[in-house]
Amino acid sequence: MAKKPTNSIEAITQQNKLLKEQNALLREQNELLRQATEGKTAGTGDPNEILKQGEINYEDSKREVLVEDIYHDEIRDGFLVTSQRKKLWNVLLGLLKEFDRICRKHNIRWFAIGGTLLGAVRHKGFIPWDDDIDVIMLRPDYEKFKSVVEEELKYHPYFRMWYWYNYRLETDSEAAQHASFDLPVIPKEQMDKHPTWAPFFPLIRLLDERTTYLMPDDRKDVSYAVWIDILCLDPCPPFPNKEAARNFDMAHELLLATVFPEKVRAAIDSKEKFLVPREKMMSFLNLPYKMRAQQFDLFLAKNYTETPYICEFTRNTIKKKAYSYKYKDFENSVRLPFEKIDIPVPVNYEDALTDRYGNWHDFVIDRGHVNEYSADVSYKEYFTKVTLQG
Repeated sequence: MAKKPTNSIEAITQQNKLLKEQNALLREQNELLRQATEGKTAGTGDPNEILKQGEINYEDSKREVLVEDIYHDEIRDGFLVTSQRKKLWNVLLGLLKEFDRICRKHNIRWFAIGGTLLGAVRHKGFIPWDDDIDVIMLRPDYEKFKSVVEEELKYHPYFRMWYWYNYRLETDSEAAQHASFDLPVIPKEQMDKHPTWAPFFPLIRLLDERTTYLMPDDRKDVSYAVWIDILCLDPCPPFPNKEAARNFDMAHELLLATVFPEKVRAAIDSKEKFLVPREKMMSFLNLPYKMRAQQFDLFLAKNYTETPYICEFTRNTIKKKAYSYKYKDFENSVRLPFEKIDIPVPVNYEDALTDRYGNWHDFVIDRGHVNEYSADVSYKEYFTKVTLQG
């Protein structure tokens, strides 16, 4: 029986000792539960069983809770939002909060965009059927973020960056491959079938490596942890002068040469004309994919200028889903509530939403992007235990 404390200091000391003993017992209990679960599911190869391990994996207890009533299902706008979906949202918000911290520290502007912007304005949080977060920056801020983020995450145990250019193409020459032999390979079959899939879509991502996030068009050459997409805004038509228009067209040629090197080589052999001089284009094509992609980003950064209209470059070129925003709508930001945090949105956010969606007040329930996910099981563990098909 514990000795009765004689004063407040002894009482606090005794209480702390008891709490430490209790925590030690809880850790031991959780470890036994984890081992028991692994014993039941190890080697089964069943994706659902692997992902269900999150039910008794207490990793989420270490996260700050940024979603209301996270452990209960609820109906939002006629859509069933499960606790599992809320746990995914919570991971996304944790990433977003860290992203915002880095940007505030370095005076970097950013904005919610796409469904995240629509959710902030219309729902004060996630669209109930949405399962990702999109943020966007003007090109100068995007490049500044890339220059500081690795140092900021240097000692972070779980968060890391994913870059669209950290790959090599199966179709690249041996010389080009040799310069980047340690990078994942993008198969030619994938290039031909899905040329606009990431990593060809120029963006970067902030990931939480404690998680699993599998898209319907899943590929093993991309690390599938839960992420937030970080997109970039560049000048786009109509332009106020010929120089800006020429730079846009040259950047388009460089992106085509980055993603479709064989087709551009064939076009050069057929004497097709390019704005980029032939000698420079041939030198560009002889670079490995990673360097071509980096040079494309560098070209847009060096030639960035403020113009009346801005866009996500690839959507207006390779994907041919041309829509643009007015630069004046993104000159400043205001912060709006988003679940339990607040996030910056374009100062003229209603105009930006109209430019993107038209009548954005109407609800259009979507199936979302993600195929399978877990806020608790690491994608490394998932890929170790499950053989994916296709």
